[in-house]
Amino acid sequence: MAARRAQKDGEPPFALEGFDHILLVVNGLDRSIRFYETVIGCRLEQRYPQWGMAQLRAGAALINLVDISVPEGAWAKPDGKGRNMDHLCLALGRHDEKAMRAHLASHGVPIEEESVHAGARGESLSIYVRDPDGIMLELKGPPGH
Repeated sequence: MAARRAQKDGEPPFALEGFDHILLVVNGLDRSIRFYETVIGCRLEQRYPQWGMAQLRAGAALINLVDISVPEGAWAKPDGKGRNMDHLCLALGRHDEKAMRAHLASHGVPIEEESVHAGARGESLSIYVRDPDGIMLELKGPPGH
């Protein structure tokens, strides 16, 4: 286990551990699943027909696909600005949730949404914020945290 380094003034009170998942907007779920399975080597883990979505294993992370050609996937339709990604999920290590919330607030970053749901490492709290360009980031804690 790596030693925890001292936090410097102004640094976030958490450490990034990598990507949990990426969500891609597609036109035709079965076609995309075939590509990611046969060309990229992913493995289909779960389908979520209520959201027009499928989840594929990509090593330690996940690739989620949302089919915008079906009504259930309409929530992820591009906004006309070249968008082809809904959000980026960053996997967090153990952290002080209260300190993280205070850190975000101190930088004027509002929490737009939060929920507990499954991800590549299991079920945990996700907090959604936007970067300066409006890209949605999901900050996902470790399971059981």
